[in-house]
Amino acid sequence: MIKINVNENRDEIIMFQGLQNMDEEYTFYYDETNNGRKFHLEKGYFNISVDQNFILGGLVYDGRGSVIDTTDLFQSLKLQKTTTEIKFKHIASGELIDVLKSKKMNQILKWIYSHNLYLHYTNLNPLYFGIVDIIDSAIVSSATTTAFDISFANHVKNEFYLALNENIEKTVEIFFEYGYPSIDKDRIGNFIDDIIELVTPYRDVHKSHLGIETAIQILKASKKKKKLPFIEDETKYTLMHDYSIFYMQPLCMFKNSMHCFDREDLIKTILEQYEFLDGNRKLDHYEFVDSKENGLIQLSDIMMGFLGKLYAFVRQKSVNDIKNIRGNLGEIERGNLDLINKLTWRSQIKCKGFLFKSISDDEKIKERILLP
Repeated sequence: MIKINVNENRDEIIMFQGLQNMDEEYTFYYDETNNGRKFHLEKGYFNISVDQNFILGGLVYDGRGSVIDTTDLFQSLKLQKTTTEIKFKHIASGELIDVLKSKKMNQILKWIYSHNLYLHYTNLNPLYFGIVDIIDSAIVSSATTTAFDISFANHVKNEFYLALNENIEKTVEIFFEYGYPSIDKDRIGNFIDDIIELVTPYRDVHKSHLGIETAIQILKASKKKKKLPFIEDETKYTLMHDYSIFYMQPLCMFKNSMHCFDREDLIKTILEQYEFLDGNRKLDHYEFVDSKENGLIQLSDIMMGFLGKLYAFVRQKSVNDIKNIRGNLGEIERGNLDLINKLTWRSQIKCKGFLFKSISDDEKIKERILLP
């Protein structure tokens, strides 16, 4: 049994991110969307669709022990009597705009808001998550980057990620050639040369120039030192062994809360190897439940399906596309978007720690247009 001290780094994270209400008691319900279970290269290709985000989360309410009954809501949806478990597919389908037209989604969002529930989630762009270790390695290796603030470092990562994402086939080719994310010491220079060659054309793009130029210079410094510390001595071709860290993070950050996960056998097996401790106190603060028997897990599935569509839209559309589409929404679409916006803001105000994002700055800009 591996012991985990939930307080290790917890206070520093809370202080650094300015989080509040993290010690309160809540009850969290979880489901996920776009769970590839592992992120790796296989035969020269990624095993998952990298234009969709992994999102884990759902609904949360104040306190532990109380139960919110979803029976009346589910009956009002008037689904087929043979439906034993309500999922996102029963409520809406298609792309985001199609989902926003759903009257059943409108019913659900209104019910969630009126019952004083909050939204919580981890929103992960797996490609961004997998790529930024290159820049983080270069930052650590470069003596000139100690003056970087987080905002500028994120700008460099964003422009670097966008360049690699726009050339995804070549990026995958380079990654496979060098066994990314575990670059052999004697091949670091060649790997950096290939990456620099890929991103160099973006120096001539006004918006990208500063970020790309900075990335190139710190990568050149890393080449001289023959060091990329975060992408050496790892497992070749495996960018993420599993997604368990994103299940464990809220268990540490919200140590006084109860966490109810939809049954996921792989994650359950992994978590059973750990014992979570708050000082000398053993925590018994999570469980895996059968979603068929839990209405709030089913609602969490619906919300994660909705958010999966929303962030796929953010990933795939340009800023101008999003502005134009948002400006031409009908009444029901605007109503649903406003409801998810209100729910997001209420959750953010209650506790910023409810909403964790590992996404690019570009996504954040487009998200703010959609959810101002």
